[in-house]
Amino acid sequence: MRVKLKAGYIDAWGRGTLKIISACKEAELPEPEIIEKEGGVQVTIFKAILPVELIAVGPMGGPMGGPMGGPIGGPIGGPIEEQVAFYSASLSKRQLEVLEIIKANTKISRRKLAEQLNINVSAVQGHLDLLKEKGVLSRKGGTRGIWVILENN
Repeated sequence: MRVKLKAGYIDAWGRGTLKIISACKEAELPEPEIIEKEGGVQVTIFKAILPVELIAVGPMGGPMGGPMGGPIGGPIGGPIEEQVAFYSASLSKRQLEVLEIIKANTKISRRKLAEQLNINVSAVQGHLDLLKEKGVLSRKGGTRGIWVILENN
């Protein structure tokens, strides 16, 4: 152990755990779990649990900590930005990108979506299918139809 102390790997025997606890408190994190295990020490540092109002909405959202979405059961046909913001917590970054592109052009084809996202058409189809399953998106009409971003009920 003296070798580690002289090499600078440790400050002083027994002070490391206190430094870890202090650093967690300074970072406003929960106190870490420190247990002796199999002849060593296991330290588990827990991440902070943020209230929903402090979580960022996503790439199209407003400032951090701003309100998300609108009231549930509100009027149908509100601004698309609010609809997209409402869903952003449960969607992947790529699915949000798909919605942004569709918001800009509701008549866009799967092939054009694939080109803009730089992915293949089958991957786009997978994202569209998931968005439909989640009740976020629907298609009105066939080949010449339009995409509709749905409001959550």
